[in-house]
Amino acid sequence: MEHLFADFDFDLLRSADFKEDSVREELVLPILKALGYSAHGENKIIRSKKLRHPFVTVGAKEVALTNFPDYLFQVDGKFAWVLDAKGPDEAITTGKNREQAFFYAIHPEINVPYFALCNGREFALFRVNKEDTVLYFSLSEIDGLRMLPLAL
Repeated sequence: MEHLFADFDFDLLRSADFKEDSVREELVLPILKALGYSAHGENKIIRSKKLRHPFVTVGAKEVALTNFPDYLFQVDGKFAWVLDAKGPDEAITTGKNREQAFFYAIHPEINVPYFALCNGREFALFRVNKEDTVLYFSLSEIDGLRMLPLAL
């Protein structure tokens, strides 16, 4: 992971044009590759898995709602954790974004012990049964961190 973002200008995070999709492509993907994740193999990325809400009704009428976590990860063929990317100005340690990622983690189709969020400025990893972060760091300080693939 040494010098992972040596060529990235973190001032770009201040631009109105640098949104969630840029966070995913420019910052999250390099981290995932450095951790050994790809579209195939033992540490696999599943992108935008369609999740249906199992019990959603409005009055007597059923409403079909779906969500798509940005990244779902398998380790040795088993779901291990989920990550949701956000725009640079979005909060990731509290509030609705954290609640959304928590929902993905506990969804019956996924049911993983960990969920994470990244907004390009910071990365936060949580365990579903804990309030505090398990891992938190600023992406601008990532060089030198030693990280291993997250396993169950």
